[in-house]
Amino acid sequence: MSWLFRCLVLAVFLLAGCDGRSDLAWGQASVSAVDAGGFRKTVTPFFQSYCLKCHKAGSKDNEFRVDASLANDFSDPASKAKWEEIVNVLNGHEMPPEGERAPRAAEVAQVVDWITGQIVKAELSKRDSSIVLRRLNRAEYRNTIRDLVGVDFDPAGFPQDPPAGGFDNNGGALTLSPLHLELYLEAARKILDLALVETSQPPVLKWRIQPDSGDSDRNRVNYDGQRIIVNGGKNPVENGFKVLHHNRWDKKLNARDFKLPYAGSYLIRIRAAGKVPDRAAVVASAKAALQYRMEQQNRKNPKGAKWTAQQFERDLEHFRTDPMYDYGAPRLKFTQHLGGQPKVLAELDVDAPLSNPKVYEFPGYFTTEKAGVTIEYAYDIPRVLENFWMQTGDEFARPELYVDWIEIEGPHYEMWPPASHRQIMGKHANKPRDERAAAKEILGRLMRRAYRRPVTEEEIDAKLKLFVAARKEAPSFITALKVPLSAVLISPHFLYLAETPRTTGDGQTGSRKLNDYELASRLSYFLWSTMPDEELLSAAANGRLTQPTELNRQVDRMLADPRASAFTKNFAGQWLGLREVGANPPAADLYPRYDRHLETSMVAESEAFFSEILQHDLNVMNLVSSEFVVINERMARFYGIPGVKGDHFRRVNVPAGVHRGGIVTQASVLTITSNGTRTSPVKRGTWVMKNLLGLDPGLPVANVGDIAPKVPGIDKATVRKRLEIHRELPQCARCHNKIDPLGFALENFNAAGSWREQEGFGYKGRVGRNDPVIDASAQMPDGMKFEGVDGLRDALSKQETLFLKCLSGKLLTYALGRELGVADNPTIDRAVSKMKENDTTLRSLIKFVVLSEPFRSK
Repeated sequence: MSWLFRCLVLAVFLLAGCDGRSDLAWGQASVSAVDAGGFRKTVTPFFQSYCLKCHKAGSKDNEFRVDASLANDFSDPASKAKWEEIVNVLNGHEMPPEGERAPRAAEVAQVVDWITGQIVKAELSKRDSSIVLRRLNRAEYRNTIRDLVGVDFDPAGFPQDPPAGGFDNNGGALTLSPLHLELYLEAARKILDLALVETSQPPVLKWRIQPDSGDSDRNRVNYDGQRIIVNGGKNPVENGFKVLHHNRWDKKLNARDFKLPYAGSYLIRIRAAGKVPDRAAVVASAKAALQYRMEQQNRKNPKGAKWTAQQFERDLEHFRTDPMYDYGAPRLKFTQHLGGQPKVLAELDVDAPLSNPKVYEFPGYFTTEKAGVTIEYAYDIPRVLENFWMQTGDEFARPELYVDWIEIEGPHYEMWPPASHRQIMGKHANKPRDERAAAKEILGRLMRRAYRRPVTEEEIDAKLKLFVAARKEAPSFITALKVPLSAVLISPHFLYLAETPRTTGDGQTGSRKLNDYELASRLSYFLWSTMPDEELLSAAANGRLTQPTELNRQVDRMLADPRASAFTKNFAGQWLGLREVGANPPAADLYPRYDRHLETSMVAESEAFFSEILQHDLNVMNLVSSEFVVINERMARFYGIPGVKGDHFRRVNVPAGVHRGGIVTQASVLTITSNGTRTSPVKRGTWVMKNLLGLDPGLPVANVGDIAPKVPGIDKATVRKRLEIHRELPQCARCHNKIDPLGFALENFNAAGSWREQEGFGYKGRVGRNDPVIDASAQMPDGMKFEGVDGLRDALSKQETLFLKCLSGKLLTYALGRELGVADNPTIDRAVSKMKENDTTLRSLIKFVVLSEPFRSK
């Protein structure tokens, strides 16, 4: 059966074609006509007069040439990229350099207009003749499977989707390899095995594990005939609760060496509470430890009593004043071990007081493999000189986690057969009387939803033949049905957003308006990253989606749906670079306040901030500068904002003296634009230029190298001074003179995103009394000077048009699933004008994109 299954399904994919065409793309790119006359009349004289002195063969200082090596061929991507660079340089008034003869504005405009016109022609020619199918990326695949068959399948084992144009939904980059095909086939089988059932509902088991029953691996407890290891770790017991004071290998609570009899979704419950000491308790516990240390030191060296007393007072002052001891609730981390592989199922603050413990509940999927569960203490206190030697002692006052019991209950089903089974089978039982008719109805209904369009009788019959062939050997109706259903799940019609091109009379392909079903899919994957729901498909069937009023109504409806969270996660997450958080985290010894809870919170902060602006129709300029933040208690402690309790995110007005508000002040952005050990004004300036102003900072010159290591005093130089030395190299100054000043404005934030007034050169980056004060003076690319992050936010707010163009371009790129070109600039300009005239909100921009010609055409 397995051999037949693979052969049938692979044959379906290899023979399947979208409308009978080759399965991935149609058409050949036609080369736009070369305007030799315009080049000879407009460009050649300009280059000869103003450029060839430096940009020609044999020039030592310039690798960029405009002589014979610059071809008048805009259909070639490499040549076109060079012409685009020329336009950027001329529009930015970067060339000719100071001291050289400058062209008149009319001359520059004439050249730029000619180059732009040729680029537009080449882009439109290629776009009209080459239609690229867009494959579902991993996030879209997971969401689509969830909505199609009701199974939450994790595609983490699929190859990572390469980004292009800043986003991983770019059709030109989403290729299909033989590995993909094998993984899709394997995934289809797993998904259908999870979705469809043939047995009666399994009985529900309920194990309540008491971690105080033993504190070693020798302790085994009987649960349904299994002798499970229950190890409460080396933790004290109070009134039946295990008390966790800090994390250590022998203080974890765990239950392991068991196998659940049935695979499925289980509910995990933990009865727990917490105790949070106040500052007075912290100081008292630290004082006792410091006093003991001082007495020991004085006993060994009585003559040093004066200095040990000074150290005692210095260290004690740390515990009195450092905000790290304004504790939050203790934190719990729950890890599942399944088949030897660990998976964190939950990390949560235990905010219930000991006087009123709470039951915390979350789901977890278990197979019948050998399993185990672990609870760890997950509240991090930074390890610094003053506390690292005492804070893990049980006498030191820190948040304590109290755990009473762990409960595992399941497998949990709200109904039987489960919802996924009912979703696929519909009105048919496991053993319908007329299997062929039932199979045809099931396939037709599922294919319509999977392909996101009406399906023909021929398409259904082709899949029905697979069922008939498989049924001859299959032991049951459902087993045979899985063969054509798997074929549906690996069909190009499911895996791709197939939008067929218009064919002209001469056999050439060209652009056309999308039909209602194609528009429904494009809209759904834009805002939800998943398939259209029944309301969208119904609107498409009735021909209403081509009406602007209906499209606007659907946008409002879809943004109000919980599935719109995918838009925030996938668009904002990639635009702002949130997926990079944690890829190169701040060094733990230099930035001890950076921890796992902070890392997850800073990503959630940026997503919650974007969602706040979207869902409440706030002016998009709040993204640049706002008087509020959207934070939880962990971020509030990090930012120094008092009065915020709890792990949920909420809108909070920024108090005076706190330099936050707007995405450039968020720790997520500040960490990804740092180097792990120190800040990077280059990365930060580049990020601001590309993601907020939409300006191209230029490519780095090859083989320039880092700052010369032999510069005297370089080890004690500030980051600003290091870059000043770097800019002394002529080949570096061109780009760095634009980039660095923007990054300097953010120098008051360290590599972890924390505010500072001085740059520290002490032990592990500590700030000394004489260390340099941060110089955050900066300027915009147009030369406007300002001071610090507050000045940067004001300056960016004045660049409203540039920001709106950048945001519109990013959103249009994401919505279309392709990189933009010069030909798309008029659409972006209209988007900006529309927003400035009517409504400067994300909703209005989304509606403009949805109604735009590029979005509604292929």
